[in-house]
Amino acid sequence: MKKIIFYIAAVFAFFMLINIASILISDFSRLTEYGFGYLAGKVIQFVLFVTVAILLRKQVFKPAIES
Repeated sequence: MKKIIFYIAAVFAFFMLINIASILISDFSRLTEYGFGYLAGKVIQFVLFVTVAILLRKQVFKPAIES
C-alpha cells in the first residue's frame, strides 16, 4: 500500500511541477491577485506531495537486512 501511495504522490508532484513551471514561464506577467493565490495554492500542494513522497521513499525502498 505504501508503494502505491508513494508512486501516486510522486506522479502528482511531477505533474504539479510542470503546471507550476508553465504558469511561471508563460503567464507570470498576466497574473492577478487571484492568480497569485492560485499559484501559491499549487506550490503548497506540490510541497505536500513531495513531502509525502520523500517520507514514503525511505520506508518503501528500505534495504533488506540480511542475517
